[in-house]
Amino acid sequence: MRLGKLLPLLTLVWAAIAAPSQANTVQADVTCSGSLPRIKVLVSGVHAKGLLQVDLYRPSEREFLRKASRLKRIRTPATDGPQTVCFQLETAGTYAIAAYHDVDGDRDLKRHWNMMPAEPFALSNNPKLKMGIPNFEDAAFQAGTGMTVIKLELRK
Repeated sequence: MRLGKLLPLLTLVWAAIAAPSQANTVQADVTCSGSLPRIKVLVSGVHAKGLLQVDLYRPSEREFLRKASRLKRIRTPATDGPQTVCFQLETAGTYAIAAYHDVDGDRDLKRHWNMMPAEPFALSNNPKLKMGIPNFEDAAFQAGTGMTVIKLELRK
């Protein structure tokens, strides 16, 4: 595996196992109400075991999936069927979302021998995971001044 493909994957792994920051970890808000820009995230492929973690990232090619570019994190108990979380934004703009189903609830993303996620995982725009984690542009989307709806499909 080329270093260029492995480095973003190792970044994801480091972000997943780094100590959580309580400053940007919030409880799930499924109402998505208010007048500020907001992102409603619909996550499918979840079942009732462990935690669902959804992270919101600002534009950053070098720091994508790292704590430095993470704006907010939502962790909520996983339930059967689709789950909804909502992020309130300060401004409209370009963002990306990463989510994973922490099946055993240990807040640690399990990985295969090749460092790819072993627990269900998704990025906004649902790009396929091949030999590495896609870059920010592959997961980027525009959030408007109202509500933006993003659909994620968790995959192993």
